[in-house]
Amino acid sequence: MTAQQTFRNTVIVIITLLTAYLMIVSVRILIVLLMAIILASALRPLIMWLGKRHLPLGLSIMLVYVLLFIFLFTLGVLVLPPAISQLSWYLQNENGLAYRIISGQEWLHSNLLNTFHVDFQGVDAEQIRTAVSDGIQKIQELSPQLLGEAGALMGDFVLVVVMGIYWFTSRDQTLEFLSQLVPLNQRPRIITVFNEVEQSLGAYMRGVVTVCTIVGIANFALLSLFGVPNAITLAFIIGVTTALPIIGGYIGAGTAVLLAFLSSPIHAIATFGSFVLVQQVENHYLTPRTMARSTNMNPILVILVLFTGIAVGGIGGGILAVPIASMVVTVLKHFVIRPMKDHAAPVVVDGVVILPGEKIANGTNDTPPSGVAVARS
Repeated sequence: MTAQQTFRNTVIVIITLLTAYLMIVSVRILIVLLMAIILASALRPLIMWLGKRHLPLGLSIMLVYVLLFIFLFTLGVLVLPPAISQLSWYLQNENGLAYRIISGQEWLHSNLLNTFHVDFQGVDAEQIRTAVSDGIQKIQELSPQLLGEAGALMGDFVLVVVMGIYWFTSRDQTLEFLSQLVPLNQRPRIITVFNEVEQSLGAYMRGVVTVCTIVGIANFALLSLFGVPNAITLAFIIGVTTALPIIGGYIGAGTAVLLAFLSSPIHAIATFGSFVLVQQVENHYLTPRTMARSTNMNPILVILVLFTGIAVGGIGGGILAVPIASMVVTVLKHFVIRPMKDHAAPVVVDGVVILPGEKIANGTNDTPPSGVAVARS
């Protein structure tokens, strides 16, 4: 290896390490950028539809994002006040909260013993009071940190919206810049991959929103029918957590059932029943039709990707893991899998099928060299 090659390789290694370090340091910004691209990709068909109605691009973008803000604001007005009111009551009525838990446990013990002859002992009442007291104290201590995290999330959301708008206005320039980084004969493939990734991300986001919305509305209708208090808050929890593939709905259902149990064991049973009914429709109808088409990934691979994302980035990592994996699969399909298939395909020359790895004999004679497997077409 010459000194010039050594220097070049050293520079490449240093640049790679610096790039990796910058990505680690700015991981939050990268996540926000990815979320902005996903959101913009999901809204792009609607904006393009408005553009076909002779509406200027800037006005179309503004109108769509204003409608999105109105929807989220309305949802917040409906969900947050009862949730905050209930949480405030729990924090200010420590004894009342402990009494509800103890009463629910006694109801559970009585019904299990009378119906199934199971002697459920549960937890000592004094231990419940101590646990409730410690839990409320811990929440009060963490309140400033939780408020700070909530503020950071709001800031990230504003940043997602702003970056999404810039993505709309600079998308074509970005695509042109990326295509100029590769040889001329590879540019059509880059454009194809770019468009396919964008369509996949948008379809995935629209699928997630569709499933979450239907699950939330269906649970709200059933919980209201069963007379469960704070039905909209419980349904919102179940619906939002459904955005986390496979396991998210169960996490949300567990949380909703526990919150309903604080009101009444009957309400907890009704919440669990509502979740089970809606879950059957989601698993067998909604998810296969709205999500599978956008990812084109094996369910086992989805599970592996999901848990990897959770291990790396928590709940947010789990939500973003599937679209990121879908992007990687699309890139591999165009730059690795498809070229390998094309290279492995037999070629027909003058009626002779030449198998991969073989060369046709020189000259005009179409008889291949000895040992080459051919087939006449």
